[in-house]
Amino acid sequence: MKHAKKSLTILATLALVFIIAFPLMTTTVDAASALEKEAAAIASIGDTFEILARGRGGYILEDMEEFEADYLTQMDLTFTIARRGERGVLLEVLDGHFSLNDTTFEFDEGLGVAGRPEEGRFNGTLVFGFRINVTGPNGEVAQLAFRGIVKRTQEHGPLLIMQGRLVLDDQVFVFRQIGRIHRI
Repeated sequence: MKHAKKSLTILATLALVFIIAFPLMTTTVDAASALEKEAAAIASIGDTFEILARGRGGYILEDMEEFEADYLTQMDLTFTIARRGERGVLLEVLDGHFSLNDTTFEFDEGLGVAGRPEEGRFNGTLVFGFRINVTGPNGEVAQLAFRGIVKRTQEHGPLLIMQGRLVLDDQVFVFRQIGRIHRI
């Protein structure tokens, strides 16, 4: 049980790093320079995890005055720890899908980060984020990006609270989800 708690704590920390780095993720980042020091993470390289989440979302249009979350979302994400660093880990997407009502996008490839910030408003909380290339049911290519934190609750254990967006051509779909993480 301690190992699982430590793993979740590490993933939540890395998620905070992603929240801070989310605006920077539109540019190329040299992950090797961020992960050059010896790992402080408990989870090992090659460990595999699964995130199961669901929530709501909707499209943002320029002429919209108010946003309405009129889509149900569901995500199933399998990833592995690719590299470890002093403050976080680099995550590699293995498989998964993201659904908007009845439309399903399959994951092609993607990367994520997770860590525990040492200062700021998320100090001590595990944070994480992913950027994933996806393919729609008609072969359309899109990009899914999301970030989140791990919130500990006594009633339900650790919960993943996530927000993100799916960019398809000139359409932007935003969403929020609540999920769980499991070691495979």
